Parts: sequence; structure tokens; C-alpha cells
Amino acid sequence: MDGLVFRMYFLAMDEERELEGIVSFAAFEAPPGMIRFGGRLLGTGGTGFNNYRTYGMFALVLVLGNGAYRDKLGTNRRVTAGDLIAVFPDLAHQYGPEAGDVWDELFISFEGAAFDQWRIHGLDPAHPVWSLPTPEEWAERFMTILMMPVTNKPESCAAASAIHLLIAEALALRPPDGDPNAWLEAACQSLSGGTGAPSLQEIATNLGMGYETFRKAFRTVMGESPARYRKRRRLAQAAVMMKRLDLSLEMIADALDFCDGFHLSKAFKAEYGYSPAQLRRQLHDQKEPAGPRIRSPRT
Repeated sequence: MDGLVFRMYFLAMDEERELEGIVSFAAFEAPPGMIRFGGRLLGTGGTGFNNYRTYGMFALVLVLGNGAYRDKLGTNRRVTAGDLIAVFPDLAHQYGPEAGDVWDELFISFEGAAFDQWRIHGLDPAHPVWSLPTPEEWAERFMTILMMPVTNKPESCAAASAIHLLIAEALALRPPDGDPNAWLEAACQSLSGGTGAPSLQEIATNLGMGYETFRKAFRTVMGESPARYRKRRRLAQAAVMMKRLDLSLEMIADALDFCDGFHLSKAFKAEYGYSPAQLRRQLHDQKEPAGPRIRSPRT
């Protein structure tokens, strides 16, 4: 359905539902989260393309016209009527009409820890746009939520729950265009770097997540915190580098962002049960030292 037909469809709806512009909702904190803003915008410029915008909360944008979507993770694509844009709190983005386009949209913004859980159930910053079938029905769904009364906590819970259902059903219709945990591969790659690698906060930001959301999502999938994973990977790299007898412990520590050789040695022994010096003696002598067998470093 093109933007002109959509515009005619929504203008026809005005007789039954008078909603155009932005509406705000009273904030009632509750476990399902909160609906905050929403609206139906016709003939606007979207966010524009002069700057990237960080919204600070989640949003779903149902595109009713034509234009483009771009974000700081590298997504740059054309969007048309019936496309759904998922906006993430910490992901800088921009969208709107390009030359010759007309931009109409329905949007709902929301926040709360319960919505963060969708990041590990398919809502993925790497795949923020997909098309929905029967867009007229989805437009009706958006309008139904936007017209819900929110004057107390029970009504707020009802609106938030309706958004959860909207997300679940929209994700079920998303084409298999990628692994919903694609962010995990990027995170593990960043966490495996040595000196000069991004901080945990920077990694979270680059993935379009807040730090706590990133930490919890990573731990849920990997069974350990990002900090623990980073330390374990660096110690595994240290074990490989120690095979180079020309590399001093201080040099290895500096390359892998440990404070100094002492701290590297202490962490190494705590992880593997033997010191770097013991490992190097074994490598030098080409035989195992007396006592318990040295474990192979975990990778």
C-alpha cells in the first residue's frame, strides 16, 4: 500500500477516531513498564537528517509514507508504507522523507525494564526495520493503543501489556533476516581485544544498549558477565603469548591491558592453578613439572 492510499485511509478514519498529533500519557510505574508518548503525524519531516537523535526510550514507528532510516550501527535503508521501525533508547538514529517523499507515521514510545527483556527475545538493534503484512490492521492496532485511557496504574498496566503483545506479534512476522542474537558476536569480538579495546560502557553504547541491559543480556546468554568473559579471554591470549619466550611478562601484560606483570601473574595463577613461570619452565624443558598435571588454558 503506497503513502497516498494510506493517507486517504487515515483521513477516512477521522470521522470515527479524532487523533492527529502527539499525545502524552500519565506515568504510572508498574512491572510491565509504561507507555509515555505516541501519535499520528501526517506530512512531517520525521526526525530529519541533519543530526542523529538518541530518543532515551523505546518506540515503535509504523511508517505510513515513504522515506529512509539510518542509525549509528550502520543501517541505512529505504522505508515505505507498512514498514515498522524499532527505536532503541541508546541507539542514535534518524528517519524521515527524502526528496519527493511524503512522510506519515504512527508511533508509540514506552520504557521500563520489562521492555529491555525483548532485546534477548528478538528485538535487535542490528535489524531495526521490517515490513508488516496487512498494514491497515496494524495501523488499527496502533490507534487502539493510542486511544486507551491511562488515568491510573491498572490502565497503565493494560496499555503496557498491549504494547508487549504488539511487539511479540510483530517479531513473529519478521522475516528471518538474521540471528536475533547477532549483537552477541559483535560483543564477544570487542571483549576479546587487548589494550585499546573499547570499555564495557562503550561496547554497550555501540550495540545500542544501556550498560545494565547489556550486562544482563550477556550474562543470560553466556552464563558469565562481560567483565569475566573479557578477563578469561585475555588470560587465554596470555597463555598463547607466553609460548614466545622472547616476550617478557611485562610486555604481555601491557599488550593485554593488565596493570603490570605481577597482576597478570596473579590472575593467571588464580585462573589456571599454576604461574606463568611454571608454564614457561614446562615449555622450556619440554616436559611436565613434578606434581599435578597442568591444565590446558580454557578458551
